[in-house]
Amino acid sequence: MNPIGPLTAADESFTHQVVDTFATVGTSDPAWTEKVCAMAMARDGSVQIGFGLGKYTNRNVLDAYAALSRGAEQLTVRGSRRLASDPEATAVGPIRYEVLEPMQRVRVRLDENECQPLSFDWTFEAVVPPQLEERTHLRDQYRTSAELVRYHQIGVCSGWIRLDGDRIEMDPDTWVSTRDHSWGVRYDVGQPLTDTEPFDMLAIPGVSFQMIWSPILMERADG
Repeated sequence: MNPIGPLTAADESFTHQVVDTFATVGTSDPAWTEKVCAMAMARDGSVQIGFGLGKYTNRNVLDAYAALSRGAEQLTVRGSRRLASDPEATAVGPIRYEVLEPMQRVRVRLDENECQPLSFDWTFEAVVPPQLEERTHLRDQYRTSAELVRYHQIGVCSGWIRLDGDRIEMDPDTWVSTRDHSWGVRYDVGQPLTDTEPFDMLAIPGVSFQMIWSPILMERADG
């Protein structure tokens, strides 16, 4: 047997980097994950919406969330499905993610649903180029427990939110937006392994998770 992954539309492109199809990833580790996390917020802090999508190729899972926070209130819609049912779609139930223009514009949607009185349609538009973080590489003695890359991007957004039947407009003058995209072998994916020694990430010299994630959009007074 010489197994090859299934063909998808992405295999028509001349961007292969491993001797397999795009449906597969470079390792069989079940912790391999590709994720997008994004948010949009009114500049006065009154309302914020959030979105996340995770693809777990070696677990055959795609999941997502869409949420809104307003004051002390938070509403969240979550979805999960088998990846193999539609491996190229970045959508789970009413939650959808679409790249309109690489590194410039993406669209995030939450359709009307039975879970929450919430839906939205927001388009992120970049103000600055994406910026890479340092590569994350952690070892648990001999095993590589995490190896991933991530980029962030800051921008503005336009669109609308419907909450409890009321419509809230989003426009670039009054809203900001951010997103990040990461992929690789990730920590804290699935249940802890039972056939290896317990792994305390914070016990690794030089590793600390006392971090502040604070993307900031600074604008001159003259625009």
